Amino acid sequence: MKYTKKWTAWYYKTGKKYVTPVILICFFIIAFVLICQMVKPESYNVKLFEVAEKTIRSPQTIEDTQKTTEEQTKAATDVDDVYVFNRETAQNRESLVRSLFAYVAEVNQAAAENDAKAKKAAEDADKPLPRSTSLDQKLASLKEKLSKDVSENIMDGVNSAMLTTLLQMNAKDLQAVEREVTGALEVAMDQSVRKDNMTDVKVSARDTIELSSIPANYKGVAKAILSYAIVPNEVYSAAQTDDRRKEAAANVIPVKILQGQVIVQEGQIIDREIYRQLALLHLLDQKMPIKQYAGFALLLLSLGTMLYFFTNKQKSLDRQKKNQYALVFSSVYIGILLMLMIIRFLEGVDISNISFLFPAAFGPMIIKILLNEKFAFMITIFTSVTSFFVFQGDATAAVNVTVSTFILLSGLASIVVLRDYSRRSAILLAGFIVGLANMAFVFLLLLISNSGLLTLAFWVPVGYAFLGGIGSFVLGIGVIPLFETMFGMLTTSRLVELANPNHPLLKKIMMKAPGTYHHSLMVANLAEACADAIGGNSLLVRVGCFYHDIGKTLRPPYFVENQLHGINPHDRLTPEQSRDIIIAHTTDGAAILRDNHFPQPIIDIALEHHGTTLVKYFYYKAKEKNPDVTEADFRYPGPKPHTREIAIINISDSVEAAVRSCDAPTKEKIKAIVDSIIEDRMQDKQFVECDITFQEIEIVRATLCATLNGIYHQRIQYPDDKQGGRQ
Repeated sequence: MKYTKKWTAWYYKTGKKYVTPVILICFFIIAFVLICQMVKPESYNVKLFEVAEKTIRSPQTIEDTQKTTEEQTKAATDVDDVYVFNRETAQNRESLVRSLFAYVAEVNQAAAENDAKAKKAAEDADKPLPRSTSLDQKLASLKEKLSKDVSENIMDGVNSAMLTTLLQMNAKDLQAVEREVTGALEVAMDQSVRKDNMTDVKVSARDTIELSSIPANYKGVAKAILSYAIVPNEVYSAAQTDDRRKEAAANVIPVKILQGQVIVQEGQIIDREIYRQLALLHLLDQKMPIKQYAGFALLLLSLGTMLYFFTNKQKSLDRQKKNQYALVFSSVYIGILLMLMIIRFLEGVDISNISFLFPAAFGPMIIKILLNEKFAFMITIFTSVTSFFVFQGDATAAVNVTVSTFILLSGLASIVVLRDYSRRSAILLAGFIVGLANMAFVFLLLLISNSGLLTLAFWVPVGYAFLGGIGSFVLGIGVIPLFETMFGMLTTSRLVELANPNHPLLKKIMMKAPGTYHHSLMVANLAEACADAIGGNSLLVRVGCFYHDIGKTLRPPYFVENQLHGINPHDRLTPEQSRDIIIAHTTDGAAILRDNHFPQPIIDIALEHHGTTLVKYFYYKAKEKNPDVTEADFRYPGPKPHTREIAIINISDSVEAAVRSCDAPTKEKIKAIVDSIIEDRMQDKQFVECDITFQEIEIVRATLCATLNGIYHQRIQYPDDKQGGRQ
């Protein structure tokens, strides 16, 4: 406790502006280390070609990149080469063949016409008949007529003997040969012709000629022309082939090792493939890939960013309070991670279903009591998200989802059930109810996962869940005082402790300033009734009233409630000196409370319970001597009340003092005093910085009147003993 107080004093005196970010960074590093420690894969001491001592399952789903690459390569290899069919090739080859036969017919016709002309000329001139055009002349003439395309594509395979045979044919035979050759060529070129099947196509085409009706002595030349006219009409497309192979590789489904998949069975030989898979899953070196470390760092950074923006969005909190909330939230989160680590350790020693013992309600319960319900919902989300990754090493993904869902439901249940946390018995009762709710959650989740209903494995986690629910609240009750001391947090139990009449500061007020002590008790009664009426924190109001005038203990006689025998020290002072003494009791009180490490809300009450109101008595007294005196010089430094609880104390404090100083307060006088003070505060704009409403002010007005009437009600005047004694 000694060191705790020293740390707390150092924390409040040192620049929290710099301390808080450093602590939050440390929390981030601690959380990162804890999460990585929990999620890193279990290491197995196995060797090649040895027998596995236990069944090893995959702790996660991961892509087997080597297998995927092999499958992609196989798929690409299985794709056939792509050939592009060109119909124009067949048309061109047919045109060339028809051109050849046309030239042959043309040469024969030209030779016949020349011979006829020469014969007629010789007969007319009565000369000997000339010799007919020789075959050599026809052949020479034919070669001259053949186009370059025909010569290059046909003549390379058709020799002069074949051309001579064509020239010797009569017109009918030539047409018959042409018809058979072009018909066979058309049939051959209408199908797929490639270099690898071109021989078969040519053979089939020549067989067609062989079976045709053309003269036998012309079939040889027909086959030769046809054979050399047939060429490939499909060409290999490297670009299309490459595209199809890439598409086939891309369509391969990645090969994955699934979470929970058996890598090696107990007693199985560990071959090279199994060993490779174990290494891929980092089950041999207990390492995680760098990208996983980066992923968890980004996850924590995302959660931290959410916490930062969520905290800054709370407009009712000042900067100091926001830092305090962030530190408390981070501390609880670290505690949750430590408990998760313990659960993971117990799982490692083969305690079945021990994860349901996790105190999922601990975080939400602590945060709701220390901070508020909104932050409790956030810690529940943080815990369930974290647990999803922590339990991902379980045998199956279903276990992972079931545990994370249970943690989420249990956390939400604790927020809903926990309402009254002013008494430990109420907190324990809430823990019992959450334990029952946990049993129901686990029962339903196991039913959904189709677990056996009549087995021990079904009911053990149900029992664990009940213990975890109660344990969360028992543990929370134990650690709340630690958070109160470490961060100066204000909780119900802390308020009850401060309300103890034996508290040193209360005893100090009672001994040094008994009038102030009695005044504080009266103000506490009034303010507590008002807070109850508008739904405020009545316990905070009561305790705050006990200490709101602690600053008066430094100079008790200067305050009217402590003055005896009509002696007033202010009679010897100037109005300015009296003003300084009166005003100082707010700042002095805040300093005393701060030195004693009181919660900030109590310090705020001592500092703000007068707001910036005017010290009227000494102001008017000073104005009698110096008309130039300004109101600003005789106002409390403030700040103005920033909560409705402090606004209630502001009103109740002045009302109690005014009514106490009133002779024979009647119901009408009390109402007039209350109305006057409230109207004065409203016109002075003392409540513009707090969230109290006009409706609540009217409730406070009515409550004060009713309470004061009960205190100062008229009593029956009893006769004295001489008149017959009391009745």
